[in-house]
Amino acid sequence: MAVKEIVNSLSEALDVDIHLYSGQISREGYEQLSVILRDEAAHPRAILMLSTVGGDPHAGYRIARALCHHYPEGFSVMIPGLCKSAGTLICLGAKALIMGDRSELGPLDVQVRKKDELFELGSGLDTIQALSYMQSQAMSAFRTYLIELKADAGLSTRMAAEISTKLATGLFSPVYSQVDPVRLGELQRSIEVAYSYGNRLSKKSSNLKSDALNRLVSRYPAHGFVIDRSEARELFENVRSPAGDELDLLNFWYDNPNNDPSGQPMVINLTKLFGDEDDEQQQANVANDGPHEGDGGVDAVEQAIGEDRGNGDPVPIQDAD
Repeated sequence: MAVKEIVNSLSEALDVDIHLYSGQISREGYEQLSVILRDEAAHPRAILMLSTVGGDPHAGYRIARALCHHYPEGFSVMIPGLCKSAGTLICLGAKALIMGDRSELGPLDVQVRKKDELFELGSGLDTIQALSYMQSQAMSAFRTYLIELKADAGLSTRMAAEISTKLATGLFSPVYSQVDPVRLGELQRSIEVAYSYGNRLSKKSSNLKSDALNRLVSRYPAHGFVIDRSEARELFENVRSPAGDELDLLNFWYDNPNNDPSGQPMVINLTKLFGDEDDEQQQANVANDGPHEGDGGVDAVEQAIGEDRGNGDPVPIQDAD
């Protein structure tokens, strides 16, 4: 079935507008979506097909809020593959998540620019987790010294405690002296940004389970940690597998050469692009109106995603429901 037919069938059957966002989450992507949303919605709900490695949490919040404002009955997020960081933040505003076998979310620990590095980013939790680890190690060292001095050397508890304190302090003070309190405050604020935005969006969608936000912000060991469909169901109330035309559309975009989750944002209203008007009328509109801001290279994408897609081989199941 042609992608145009799939999009039109889904839009009609589910009473939704289908939008595509592929690339980094940024203000540029938000502006593209804003231009698209200026047109009157054809349906009361929307599906956002989202493929991204993440990006700017402020832009992610604006994207989710824009969709909430524009569609009175809310929006769902369809995830072809990667949907990380700020992409996960957008998902907090969705009424439902549609995740295939290769779909994955990521934690909400906001990425911040590394000190003395121009382009490299790191997790806002790195320093805080390091401090927590050093604290546990310092306490462990103190207890070990105290027990050994008390039991083996026969010292009084007071003297053993004083010596243990000096030993532990001397061991860890050079490490703690390298911690910049201003930088630590910046990292803490970045975490609070993720939590505050997530809390606001989850109140609107009512799709996040109890304590899930705290888990997403601070309880995963790494920024790239994989949250597959099974684990997503532990965090969100409404997570489902794609079916029928949804699966065809999701798998098609996953394999499409235009799909670049880490590239510049490309935002397209697929429902409008593949509307029922004939090809000649579409070409006439483009010729008369010129290219629109936010099209994201519509001509090239239309040609790419307008090709017929065969049945293909079945997608291997990579996670258990």
